[in-house]
Amino acid sequence: MIVYIILICISLWFIGSKFAAFIRHEHNQTAYKFATTLFIWGGILFTSLFPGEVRRLSQQMGFGENLNTLIFFGFVIVFILFFRLLRSVENLERNITELVRQNALMDLKTKLSAQSK
Repeated sequence: MIVYIILICISLWFIGSKFAAFIRHEHNQTAYKFATTLFIWGGILFTSLFPGEVRRLSQQMGFGENLNTLIFFGFVIVFILFFRLLRSVENLERNITELVRQNALMDLKTKLSAQSK
């Protein structure tokens, strides 16, 4: 029982701090980051407040116990975040390539204009 109370307090603290940061626009807090935090910690909060309901849902879905359900959804969330991170890295690589190309063309133009004078 004490574990549920601790999880409720931690969940409320994370949700509250991210909400305050979102309202004050701190640390580049975006709606996506806030929604992700709300989804993850809201799920933990729901699991802590209603463990019997979560157990019933997990058994209906065929997972058996609550822990198996949480582990499954944890893997899903990790894979989603991994692919989002991968997409961000690919965008950064594309932007860096474009900047390097533009810089090389500017250097070439500068050298050509200096040679023609």
